Amino acid sequence: MRCRGLMGAAVALALLIWLPLGLAGVPLDTPDGFLHLGWAVGWVKQLQQGWLWPTWSDLPWAGAGSSALLIYPPLFRWFVGLPLLLGLPPDDALATGLLLLLLLHNGGVAALAIHWLQKSRWRWALLIAASLNPYLLVNIYVRGAWPEALAQALLWWLALGFLGLQHRRPWGWPLAGLALAGIALSNWNAALLTGVAWGLAGLLLRRKTWLWSGTLGAGLAMPFWLPALQALPSVRPPIPAGLLPGEFFADIDLGYRSFAALLWIQAVAIALLLLWRWLGWRGASPLARWGALLAVLSLLMSLSISAPIYHWLPALQRIQFPWRWLSLGWFGALLWLASASEQPQRTNRTRPAALAVTGLAAAGCWFDGLWRFRSNLWGHAPSTSERMALRSLLRCDPLTPCPAGVAALPKEGELAKRFVALPDGRIALSGVPDYSPAGVPEASWNKRLAIFWLPTWPQNHWAEWSGEGRLRLLERSPRSRVLELNATSSGRLRIMQWATPGWRVQVNQGQGWSDPLPAGGRDSEGWISVDLPAGRSHVALSYGQLRSGPVRSRP
Repeated sequence: MRCRGLMGAAVALALLIWLPLGLAGVPLDTPDGFLHLGWAVGWVKQLQQGWLWPTWSDLPWAGAGSSALLIYPPLFRWFVGLPLLLGLPPDDALATGLLLLLLLHNGGVAALAIHWLQKSRWRWALLIAASLNPYLLVNIYVRGAWPEALAQALLWWLALGFLGLQHRRPWGWPLAGLALAGIALSNWNAALLTGVAWGLAGLLLRRKTWLWSGTLGAGLAMPFWLPALQALPSVRPPIPAGLLPGEFFADIDLGYRSFAALLWIQAVAIALLLLWRWLGWRGASPLARWGALLAVLSLLMSLSISAPIYHWLPALQRIQFPWRWLSLGWFGALLWLASASEQPQRTNRTRPAALAVTGLAAAGCWFDGLWRFRSNLWGHAPSTSERMALRSLLRCDPLTPCPAGVAALPKEGELAKRFVALPDGRIALSGVPDYSPAGVPEASWNKRLAIFWLPTWPQNHWAEWSGEGRLRLLERSPRSRVLELNATSSGRLRIMQWATPGWRVQVNQGQGWSDPLPAGGRDSEGWISVDLPAGRSHVALSYGQLRSGPVRSRP
């Protein structure tokens, strides 16, 4: 009965944390949120048109295209995309996906507490503390880093799997493997950091099945990560590339960056929690030692003294922001804290005073970390008109004019920052250029704000002919476009889609389809450009295949 009560409380806490999102709507000022929502909508549109495993999306930049569906892990897209497929509007589908995320998180915490902790009060303490994890709430409400939050949720299921490994339970290694696969399918940065955590767990658990869990996780995620890793050389690296040294905690300017202070205070809270547990209870199980090791390592890797480690291990620079270690830091600190339940009470004259002072300081920092983003719980909710406008904007076809989207686009506010109406009436969603083809020069990007960039559009229409004649889009599907040109003079056809080896560009001037153009027809700015003579011509863009059959006229 107590176990049912704890699981019921986990569900209730998840609903309580989710209510501001479910009732008022997801805030529109989350820096990364629009990208994840846009990719989910783009994924669903490709599915609905028959591409069952889409790897290319036109949505972010109105036809310019992105390899995000190939490179970025898909699990959170599925969380949002399935409600979209069931007919929910995009904002409601996103809120539903976030509810599933929170239920998964709290369910994992409750399951771990039930199987690990014997004392009821410590079970409740772990559940409440994990539910009010400031970094989890920052990712959900402030950053919009929802895939990272999903990986945080799966960490608790990974801990439960490792607990099963420790006690030789048959379900231990399969559960750990499933959790590892889920994290790998959630977020690249989280997968990298969790790989470090998994390696440290092997040193402490010393079980052969630990290796099986990693093998299972890698095998289940392989259909995603193997093609993604193979495609990485064909996409441009993050801009800016490498680690950002100004994001180490000691280098953060607290006087000017409230977000930095929001993160910095959490590191102090984690350190105080580690100290509080150490002062009161010295012994530890392998799972607790793993948590303490993760928390200490996370704090060290968030300080500038660890810069040489990033230099020696360049793969770690992929996380860009050292404070991303806070995810493992909170997770490890809470494991270490809850493990006090396993230790017998001891008498110590100095302990009560030290525990009281340290505990109050930790609680104060924790509360400060929660209080700093209170404004994101209210006051940032979108209005009804903004929610309706967002739905209209996301319904737009990236390749064709969208009068409804142009009419719905506000002149100011968050939507005006994230969307833009192009001269030919199409709607573009701004985003980061990390997943554009590697051949696109940086000069082709027009920086908007600090994170969101838009391509520098070289023309007024998606396809433009420099000579005299008539041009029209004859066929269009998720993996192909065919343009028909009736020209009275020679000229250049320029298409506002990034040239990439994945897209084959062929020309048919009546004698059959040509071989694919070298470099995908890329010009100096990264766009597809084709020189054509006068007369009737067809130009086909095909993703991953060659055009060989006749041209089909659209009715």
